[in-house]
Amino acid sequence: MPRSCFAPLFALLACTASAQVSWTPHIREVADFVVAQQTPLGCIPDSLGGLRADENGAMLRSLFAPAYAFRTLGRIPHRNAWREGLRWLAHAMEKDGQWRGTWRFSYAAKPPHVALPASPDGAAQDARGLSSHAALFAYHVALYSYFTGEETIAISCRPHVQAALDFVLEKNRADNHLFYRGWQQPKGQETWELCRRQVATDQADVLLGLWAGAWLLGHPRYAQAAGRLEQHLAEHLFHKRERAFGTALTELGGLLPPTDDAESLVTQGYLAWVIGASRETADAMKWLEARLAPDGGFRRNKGEPPAPVLPVAAFCLGASRVGSYANELRKARRWLRDVALTPRGGVHELAAPDSPLRNDLAGWVILAWLTPDPRPFAKPGEKPGPTPVVK
Repeated sequence: MPRSCFAPLFALLACTASAQVSWTPHIREVADFVVAQQTPLGCIPDSLGGLRADENGAMLRSLFAPAYAFRTLGRIPHRNAWREGLRWLAHAMEKDGQWRGTWRFSYAAKPPHVALPASPDGAAQDARGLSSHAALFAYHVALYSYFTGEETIAISCRPHVQAALDFVLEKNRADNHLFYRGWQQPKGQETWELCRRQVATDQADVLLGLWAGAWLLGHPRYAQAAGRLEQHLAEHLFHKRERAFGTALTELGGLLPPTDDAESLVTQGYLAWVIGASRETADAMKWLEARLAPDGGFRRNKGEPPAPVLPVAAFCLGASRVGSYANELRKARRWLRDVALTPRGGVHELAAPDSPLRNDLAGWVILAWLTPDPRPFAKPGEKPGPTPVVK
């Protein structure tokens, strides 16, 4: 790939200048809170004081905090933390054999960060080779190249990105052009089997990764796979009766309809952000809007547990790309600041002061405040130029 292709294109984030300025102190607080927990090897635990790291790809979402803090503020510590996080992930990737290009489902939060058996729903004893993890790693490497103008990570991680995306294309892709979740080890067994559930948010992650791979590596097969996925995603995952996206296709091929649970709420906003404006995403955002509370969060019935924070962040992302939700977006961003954020920059998992402080949610919240273009490196005709660095 030509050297010039690695230079980032100088694109404005998809937020107004005034909004960006107003959130800048909070962005720095949240990113600093995450970076302070990074181990000497570059790994970031999933939560403050937690025992696990990168469970279900959580670290890749945590890295959005220093990534977009660097993009906004240009501070070297944020860039360095992002870089070292990517290096740790590259080191943790399987390099040989049938699992080349994959990661384990979970790692220990403390060095040497050994793999820990776990699975998404606890039904299996272990999991690996998740489609979303491979895709988001590729996405981060592309973003790093684009935002910093440095070629070092792109060059050193190019084999990792290609191995990760090739595994997903060759082992996890279904005949309907969507992607299976990954691989799991049933309890009491030594063999591994493909988990044939097709999760809606995983498809959005894979789209991001394939777009990134096409830009970073220049292989047409990634762009072609992304095009087919984008073409067929709504066909298989949009629930026509509910006028919103289902959360997954089950192992038997049935579409799980959207409900009022957190996963359904997140699905609508996240897919709207990644896909952009369409008839289906417009309906999904209307479905989501109907469940908003006046304070910017989501409605909760009396006696229900505290509201999860993630759906509000996902709404912000979707509202920035689909429909006209300026007032609702403003309220939701303030809700995240006033309800989820601690004075030190931690982000609560739930709307409760005693809930865990999640680093992956920190990444989500910064994305929600900035609502960036999910595909910045694909804009043609813009002049290259890295993020200005503050020393």
